Amino acid sequence: MTLRVRCAPSPTGYLHIGVTRTALFNELLARNQGGKFLLRIEDTDRERSKDEFIESILKGFEWFGIVPDEPPIRQSERSDYYQGLIQQLLAEGKAYYCNATKEELAEMREQQVARGENPHYDGRNRDRTDIPAEGSVVRIKTPREGMMEVEDPIYGTHRFDLSDIDDFVIAKSDGLPTYQFAVVADDHDQGVTLVLRGNDLVPSTPRQILIYEAFGWKPPDFAHLPMILGKDKQKMSKRHGATSLLAYRAMGYLPIAMMNYLIRLGWSHGDQEVFTREEMVKHFSLKNISKSPAVFNPEKLLWVNAEHVRRLVIPELTDSWIDHLENYQSDQKYLEGDDSLPRNEKALDIDIAFLKDPTNRIWVETLVGTLQERSDTLIKLTDQAWPFLSAKIDYDPKAVKKVLKSAAKEPLEQVLAWVDSQGEQLDPDAVHEALNDIAAKLEVGMGKVAQPVRVAVTGTTVSPPINTTLQLLGKERTGARIREALELVSDSED
Repeated sequence: MTLRVRCAPSPTGYLHIGVTRTALFNELLARNQGGKFLLRIEDTDRERSKDEFIESILKGFEWFGIVPDEPPIRQSERSDYYQGLIQQLLAEGKAYYCNATKEELAEMREQQVARGENPHYDGRNRDRTDIPAEGSVVRIKTPREGMMEVEDPIYGTHRFDLSDIDDFVIAKSDGLPTYQFAVVADDHDQGVTLVLRGNDLVPSTPRQILIYEAFGWKPPDFAHLPMILGKDKQKMSKRHGATSLLAYRAMGYLPIAMMNYLIRLGWSHGDQEVFTREEMVKHFSLKNISKSPAVFNPEKLLWVNAEHVRRLVIPELTDSWIDHLENYQSDQKYLEGDDSLPRNEKALDIDIAFLKDPTNRIWVETLVGTLQERSDTLIKLTDQAWPFLSAKIDYDPKAVKKVLKSAAKEPLEQVLAWVDSQGEQLDPDAVHEALNDIAAKLEVGMGKVAQPVRVAVTGTTVSPPINTTLQLLGKERTGARIREALELVSDSED
């Protein structure tokens, strides 16, 4: 039998990290075993489901590299299918209408609690046939007694006491199916053979199997994944940082790095930390999934991302960076409401058309290659690249005060004179030799020449090697910036 797995997110919010990991585990398992991965949008909650959330789910999976093997389906477009199944159970006497009001149900539960019982629906309409369909919910008849055992390849045997499961609702008063019913109907219709999901859904398992049994359908296998917790060991939420996948795209993380980090949240392959996509597909299996909750560690994610940034060949990193900048504007909505994720104005202002111009490709790749080792995210790459792409230099006041003192004037003037004597392109070896000669002539260390030049042309005290920096800037911009910096040189000797 061909393995068929699925991910079924609800579009009541942006694509969550937890849902993304579940999708990843399902997709990798399908690829490993030659199976099929399916995507279903569970949007029966009309009040909370929004098109923008559906868009974020589809965009997120596309960026992440998870592609379903069949067209995604939406539950909101399958009402007739669900209604036909509900009517079948009603006709077979396996379900019934119930018009008990909220007030009646609340009073019933209060009395049960007063008697020391667990609150549950008491089946008061179970055997009635005179209740009108309009305004009523539909409940399924459950066994009321017995035990159910479900084998889970990750957690072992789950045991459920069926006396704890009342006649639960499978269709709401507006005719829409409940989650429990729709998920079973769709999993059966799509031929799902394994349901791999978070272990917060373990309590749903016996209810869903009872629905399968009511139709005489063979249930799929069920396996459950450990929860993802924040560093404080509480359920992951916004207080632990970003929770939506596309927020991490906006923060400059690579999709392969996110994939690599998420696969390690609950799964392992020896001591290996960094994986290629091919290695993930080759090694992934259920047997190495942990039962213990996984802790989301932003610092570890940053380390993994840096490893992947440094392993990319320059053309791929360049393309990834340009894609990031193109997406950054539209991704801002995924960062709203989280003060820990500030906007990066530089990423919004960079001339992307310049970066994409084929005539500039060699220069852009040289820039990216120069900054690769210094950049752990694409946003960091943007910050590092800004002095080379901005028409106007932004001087760091602290750097100006510390470096552009009176002693910097003569080295800057000497370097400017040399730059003016050169051709349009500045050769990095020639720059290195010239700065050494100037330092020797002035009888100062190389740093007394290079650092003022660095602040002059980049506005900061940190940059790539000064000879490479001047090469990237070229003669015209280097000269203009040194002239501007000379006007900032103070008379201070300290």
